[in-house]
Amino acid sequence: MSTPQSAYRTVDAEGVRAYVAKLPHLAARLGGNPADWTIREVSDGNLNMVFLAHGPNGGLCLKQALPHVRVDPSWKMPLDRTFFEASYLREVFDYVPDLTTECLHFDPEQFILSVESLAGHTVLRTALMNGTAPEQSAAHVGLFVARSTFHTSLFANSFEKVIDQRILFARNQTLTRITVDLVLTDPYIPHPRNHWAETELTAIVADIRTNQIVKTRVDELRLKFLSNPQALLHGDLHTGSVMATQSDTRVIDGEFATYGPIGFDVGLFMANLFLSLAAQETIKKTSLQIRMIEKFWISFESEFLKLWMTTPKNPDPSIHYYEEDSSSKNSSANKKKFIQTIFQDALGYCATEIIRRIIGYAHVADFSALKDHNKIADRKKTALLFAKNLLIHGNSAKSLGDVFEIFFQNIIPFKENNL
Repeated sequence: MSTPQSAYRTVDAEGVRAYVAKLPHLAARLGGNPADWTIREVSDGNLNMVFLAHGPNGGLCLKQALPHVRVDPSWKMPLDRTFFEASYLREVFDYVPDLTTECLHFDPEQFILSVESLAGHTVLRTALMNGTAPEQSAAHVGLFVARSTFHTSLFANSFEKVIDQRILFARNQTLTRITVDLVLTDPYIPHPRNHWAETELTAIVADIRTNQIVKTRVDELRLKFLSNPQALLHGDLHTGSVMATQSDTRVIDGEFATYGPIGFDVGLFMANLFLSLAAQETIKKTSLQIRMIEKFWISFESEFLKLWMTTPKNPDPSIHYYEEDSSSKNSSANKKKFIQTIFQDALGYCATEIIRRIIGYAHVADFSALKDHNKIADRKKTALLFAKNLLIHGNSAKSLGDVFEIFFQNIIPFKENNL
């Protein structure tokens, strides 16, 4: 996607008002007089400008890509990321209409994406930090990942359709490059984008970078991310990409969409729940985050298997894998074996996401709630050691119980901690 420089203009709040007023189908969603609409900027991500517009009939969220990273204008970026987010929504919405937002309009000149407003929802990361996160939201995200990946994979489509989608999303090279660099490369080498304020972490970082098992595992994960296009991924599925109420959950911000291993989306979301767990004042084996991790995985696994076993049989034999019939008595076992490969991939990507969120370019806010430097350092050390050992020993983990055991073996306690 490209657009003449003269056609593109960044918008402000008043620009959004004028923009929506010229589009009848969007203006009707707000209703009333444009002069009376409430428009406010709510940008809090790294890349784009985001506005919420509200009128008597309802609300809209409008996202505009900038020609640079929003938080770093020196980092130039192409404008097409909202095109890929719009394409992602259009591809997966029918499978998850109650778990994401509909693409209401996409402007290929101004690179503005319009979706429904979620002003009544809370960012899941914020809810976790406040201790108000709805436990069921994790199960909802599990359903989202299962349905969006299954229905965009070879398990549900002819290879012709899948390859057409791969070709489309393969053009999302800039954001895929960011993923490869920031998640799977930079943290393991000296790089100016890496940073951490706690000197207590430096020795662990050095150990991660020199451990040959860790380096080999990360190499495997990087290669798999680039060479195993199983399904269409959200590509940046963290707790900041989920909006929730006590009864409703929506996954947003699919601009990193690309084809890749299903375990990538699973692992990234799992990692951010583990980061939230590590950042708790008191870590208990009954923590909300542990229950959410369990609900997320159980929901994903059961939904994916259900879809695989119940989707009507397609006459195209190219999409039949491990079918239930008299000549394939082990088909159910083979399907579960495939799910186990997703689990193993997820553990690897979970570890790389934890590492990059602590020492890489884009940190998470979860640890800031602790305030005290020593507590923050201890908690980040816990998370880093867990991630390192997950890369080393994760292949032997057969269940979440094994993973939790690795986590609790690596806790760095401070005095107030009570396990």
